[in-house]
Amino acid sequence: MSGNGTEFAAFLAQAKAYLAQLTVLDYYKRPLPHDADAQIAAMIDRLLAATPAQRQAFVQMLEPAQRSLFGIFAHRAATLAARQQDRQWLERGLVATAVANITIPPKRNVEVSLILFHHVARKLGVNTVDLFDHAADLIGGEIAPRLRAFGRRSDVRLSSYGWRELRQPDGVQFKFEW
Repeated sequence: MSGNGTEFAAFLAQAKAYLAQLTVLDYYKRPLPHDADAQIAAMIDRLLAATPAQRQAFVQMLEPAQRSLFGIFAHRAATLAARQQDRQWLERGLVATAVANITIPPKRNVEVSLILFHHVARKLGVNTVDLFDHAADLIGGEIAPRLRAFGRRSDVRLSSYGWRELRQPDGVQFKFEW
């Protein structure tokens, strides 16, 4: 293995070990922001710099519960993006959504999670087509065509997907109400 391959193998082992100690419920309950957000953000940042084969190896090593952690992170990252007016959190969150939904179970309405990124992107003045296409290119899988299609939509609103944007003392919060 090359140095880069060895480094990536070490990253995979570290990521797997870190994710193994988190549960979806515990992570969901943690305050925002939390060190776990920074840890998963660092994993996403590493994926953004990885080769396609490395990204595929990362996604394939994840257990279903670990992919669910990326779904929780995605919602938290969208919230941080809105609070901090930060495109980087937005991109990380959308990539995490793609990781969480690389294989889409029947009956899952992925668009319910995608709307947050569409909404926050518009708030930040980010081109939704470019943002969603970039995530689709990075992660691929069953989610890629849905990302591309959703990024092109101009008719979507939070309330149409069961979400509300609330103002809280610590900043914006997105609440799902269906």
